[in-house]
Amino acid sequence: MGKDLLIQKNFLGVMDVLLPLGLAIAVSMTYYYSNQYSIKKEKGKRILSFSAGVAIVYILLELFPVFTEGALGISKLVFLSIPGGFIIHHIIEKEIYTHNRRHELIRMLSLEENVFSFVYHMIIGMVIVFFIRGGLIEGFLFFVPVGLYTFLSMLPASPHRSRWKAIVLSSSTLIGTVLAILFWDWIPVWFEFVLVGLAIGVLLFTVIRHHIPFGRKGRLGYFTAGFVIYSALIVLSWYI
Repeated sequence: MGKDLLIQKNFLGVMDVLLPLGLAIAVSMTYYYSNQYSIKKEKGKRILSFSAGVAIVYILLELFPVFTEGALGISKLVFLSIPGGFIIHHIIEKEIYTHNRRHELIRMLSLEENVFSFVYHMIIGMVIVFFIRGGLIEGFLFFVPVGLYTFLSMLPASPHRSRWKAIVLSSSTLIGTVLAILFWDWIPVWFEFVLVGLAIGVLLFTVIRHHIPFGRKGRLGYFTAGFVIYSALIVLSWYI
């Protein structure tokens, strides 16, 4: 019996390493290939609408409740990380548009996008470890909207010409995951939830500001499909 328990413990320990690494590699590959290729405008509208439905329902039904339950057990101050992530993203974007001339704007936006995206995807890589160690289902539920977010956020208007630049930038998620695995025993619980809160804030800003189609833009049917399908999956996960 003791030997069986030891084997099971070792197996779970290995999976706690391999699964986050596998998901991080998948996100990194999504990051890389979305920088290399462009998609047709109509198809982009469908993917954008569907992913917006998935992201919104995941934030409201899964991410907020999980974060709230953990944060209340630590300190209400942890909740500041959510508006912190939201406002940081907004301020960076606003400052660039406000203080740069038109001919400098494209270059500055590209720099801001690359730096901010690299740091944010490092955080995503760390949060993947957090969710996988909390449960396999929670990890995969987090992975889907993050993968869609990465694909749409990194998708250029034209294919990325710098392969090495795309490789370096796409490694950010994997770097974050490796750091979290290596230093997991030294990371305090409050810091884990601060990272989750920052991820929520940035994801919420991006979905509201850039991904949810307004007016005549987007495809309502695809948005509704994403909302309904992911709602069903989340509700189902509550009873498994």
